[in-house]
Amino acid sequence: MVPERLVLVCTGNTCRSPLAAAIAERHLRQAGLKVAVTSAGLRANPGDAAAADGQRVAVDLGLDLSCHRSQRVEDLVPAPGDLWVAMTPAQAAELRARLGGQARVEALLPLARQYGALPIEDDAVADPVGRGPAAYAAVAQVLEVGLRSIVGAWVAEAAPGARRAPIDTKTVALPRLTGLRPTLESTALKLLEEAGELAEGIGKYRTLSGERQAAPPHQVMTNIGQELLDVAQTAVTMMFVLEEQYGVDLQALLHEHVRKLAAKGYLAPAHPAGGPSSPKVP
Repeated sequence: MVPERLVLVCTGNTCRSPLAAAIAERHLRQAGLKVAVTSAGLRANPGDAAAADGQRVAVDLGLDLSCHRSQRVEDLVPAPGDLWVAMTPAQAAELRARLGGQARVEALLPLARQYGALPIEDDAVADPVGRGPAAYAAVAQVLEVGLRSIVGAWVAEAAPGARRAPIDTKTVALPRLTGLRPTLESTALKLLEEAGELAEGIGKYRTLSGERQAAPPHQVMTNIGQELLDVAQTAVTMMFVLEEQYGVDLQALLHEHVRKLAAKGYLAPAHPAGGPSSPKVP
């Protein structure tokens, strides 16, 4: 979805993110998309100019960073219509923690890769600070490829008649559990246990075990729903561990998961207004 504002983020807001913002502005302007663009740093010193090598590379690209002055992430107020794009997955994870869900956060290259193949294998835009003009030129090339992919996808989404219909979703917010230290092995065993209980409930309902169905169908289905939530809770508990201990970017994985489902034709459009819809479970 085309954001209302694009915020490019790096460490000091003097090297990568100013250059990314200038490149993004040019692509958006050429595409005729009205998206506000700015940049910030996770550990910026407010008021610093763009790096001299970065300014020279910008001039070679027909861009001008002479008026840029760095600002901190906390100097900006996040909004639901924003897209904050960090230069590395680690920066994206830190940014998500800081913003607390107030805006969408992505890492640039993984986001660009969601929209199509990239001739770049890395997930991080390397920091060129102190490495000379060639490093800045290489970063500019990476930013150019990545941002062209992203803006190109936005153009396709914004084209008349090309918007994808909203899809039906069910939001189930499950809590973080305290006092537990799940491992990969314990999670696998717990999932097998919960799946077994789920299968047992279904078997009883279908009388596959030879038992007669004592409870009414609604009660049986309610029990099955409880077992499904137990399975989901086990998975969500491990997701917290993957994010916090292993740095897994689950938001990026979710976007890739949805993209694959869409490619396989598994996503049904949402019901029209007034029609049936799936309730959201808070």
